[in-house]
Amino acid sequence: MGCIMSKCNRCSIDVFDNSHVCPLCNGVLDKATTTDYHSKSNMYPDVMPKIKKLKLFIKIFVFVSLVIEGILILVNSLTDSHFKWSLICGVVLTYACFTVIFTFQRDRGHRTKLFMQAVAAMLLVYLIDVVIGYNGWSLNYAIPCIIMSMDGIIIILMLANIRHWQNYLLLQIMMLFVSIIFVVLAACNLVKHPVLTIIAAAISGLCLLGSFIFGDKKAVGELTRRFRI
Repeated sequence: MGCIMSKCNRCSIDVFDNSHVCPLCNGVLDKATTTDYHSKSNMYPDVMPKIKKLKLFIKIFVFVSLVIEGILILVNSLTDSHFKWSLICGVVLTYACFTVIFTFQRDRGHRTKLFMQAVAAMLLVYLIDVVIGYNGWSLNYAIPCIIMSMDGIIIILMLANIRHWQNYLLLQIMMLFVSIIFVVLAACNLVKHPVLTIIAAAISGLCLLGSFIFGDKKAVGELTRRFRI
């Protein structure tokens, strides 16, 4: 079905009907041409080429990572090294692939991505610790530092998005839950030096407590909406 597409030079807009004047400025329309209603879809950018390029980039990245890891394992084996440094590289490359794949998922919110990245980072440092002989530095120092860093990032995001700060409340609860897990591990003597672990849990608890004290009704309303209390 054809229609008249006219252009207003004053407002720089296209009008897809048979009007002779601009609906915004009432100026006379010119450059009238017959077009099809389906052509209006050209007004919106076609995202499919970008999505295809993104998927291709992810596939190339994963493939190259696998090739590199294969080469590193081969070199590590040929050098007859007792230290399996290729496994550390494999862990890092796996984390990099996870980051690329998970970060570019369109159906994931940035808060979920942030939490999953933190969990993946904890797993990364723990696996590296295990590969090099497990000295406990991952549980004693690295993971508590990741938790404290996440708490700081959450506070910064809440201040940056002060009008909707309550959206980060669930993320605070999740980080407190993670920190409590490591406090329990410390109580079971699996964390040999629990000072940073306790500090990280205390910071997570204080951040959440502060959100409830200063947030008042917004914090309660967010919990009600999330958990249908």
